[in-house]
Amino acid sequence: MTLRSTIQDLRAHAEVANDEHQVKVRTGQFADLSARLAQMLTELPALIVALSEVMQLDVELPAGHEQDAAQVAQSLRALASEVPALGMEQNLDLAKERVRSAEKYAKELRALVAGTWQTYVSQPPPAVNVDLIDALAQGGVDVEEIRDALETARARLLAVTSSPIPDRGAVKKHRAAVESIHRCGEQIGEVVDADIAEGIVGSQEPGGVSLTWFTPERLKKLAALGIIARFKVHLR
Repeated sequence: MTLRSTIQDLRAHAEVANDEHQVKVRTGQFADLSARLAQMLTELPALIVALSEVMQLDVELPAGHEQDAAQVAQSLRALASEVPALGMEQNLDLAKERVRSAEKYAKELRALVAGTWQTYVSQPPPAVNVDLIDALAQGGVDVEEIRDALETARARLLAVTSSPIPDRGAVKKHRAAVESIHRCGEQIGEVVDADIAEGIVGSQEPGGVSLTWFTPERLKKLAALGIIARFKVHLR
């Protein structure tokens, strides 16, 4: 083998090696671009849903976000259909810039939606005196249906509020859960009025409640609840 042929072989091998390197680099760029596109195509629709949910709240939001988000999502879907057809020699800078722009917009939109949602769901739910429910149950008043409804509503509220951004129907579910909790509080008042509730709770304290509390009217109400037999007189 002559020196010239040896040099030619080395050059040929170098060109092949360089081509292989270029292919690997290009393949990596395509893979990275495709992965980022896929993430945005998943995240943006979820953010659009979240945006539509927080727009139902009584808060002021910057105008135009819904239209902007839809346009960005449409642009990304178009890009996703174009990427597979790009040749090995075509420049990816424009495609990368479009993805970077979408990522920046998604980050800003997520911050807006998440902040608005968390402010809304951080409001305390209606107060319901669970200790009173327990005391009424111990006093013989049937409040299990109310207790079950309250626990169910609180579980649903927790499920809705635990998400950093709302999914479809989250606002409706949140309002329904809050309303259910409020209704449970009202039902307790319908089962027993505050005056009778005070006597039932007081009777379970170590010192009990004074015998003078048991007026004819109160005894009648206790009898209507079916729990009058649970009260006993202790001499001191």
